[in-house]
Amino acid sequence: MAYFSGQGRVYIGARDIDGNPAGLTFVGNVPELKVSLSVDTIEHQEAQSGQRLTDLQLIKTKKGEFACTLEELIATNLALALYGSTTTITPGTVTGELLPNPVTPGSLYPLAMQNVSAVQIHDSDATPKLLPAGQYSVNAKHGSLVIQDASTGGPYTEPFTVDYAYGAAQSTAMFTQPLPERWIRFEGLNTADGNREVVIDLYRVAINPAKELSIITDELLKFELSGQVLADLTKPVGGDLGQFGRLVLL
Repeated sequence: MAYFSGQGRVYIGARDIDGNPAGLTFVGNVPELKVSLSVDTIEHQEAQSGQRLTDLQLIKTKKGEFACTLEELIATNLALALYGSTTTITPGTVTGELLPNPVTPGSLYPLAMQNVSAVQIHDSDATPKLLPAGQYSVNAKHGSLVIQDASTGGPYTEPFTVDYAYGAAQSTAMFTQPLPERWIRFEGLNTADGNREVVIDLYRVAINPAKELSIITDELLKFELSGQVLADLTKPVGGDLGQFGRLVLL
């Protein structure tokens, strides 16, 4: 008997104007993947027998739901989960980034960039004075600083400005993109049937934003992507591919 227990690789990507996959990206380890199908129906009860028996059922709509659990915090996964766009930041320098006026000693001030180095803080005097490095601390990787002493060696004319260099990073902004419709493909193995190969294609999935990202936890981060499997009207109703997806046993 061909029982099923699946493992494999999940790929997600955009569709081209013809409804075909425009290059799919591997999303990393996926411990759970589900597809749920349902129909909404209209039922009719006869009114002759005294039992109100259902004598007709019509399918009104067909629906598909998709859900998978992602574990890898990579840019492509974040872009889907956050409805975001990812920017690759190349190394550069910043000159004259303003700090709030006045600064509060002991407070944390985020900089515009991360991976910072060669940080210098000047005041706004006509002849700018350099704030000694011993009077502030820098969280270089995170791109922030704390000024412990803004008076010794002064007086200083605020606002202070910051010069620094920054390194490479990837930044994903939240809710900058419309609802993503993606082609989803599972290339898997049936571990209950001698690792027999299986392919599942979902042609058009409207993906919801992640319900939550558990940032501080004792467990490894997992986040769920879910969405509705939409009909792909570029494919014929009675065709071999169907309009929602297909499962291929190899």
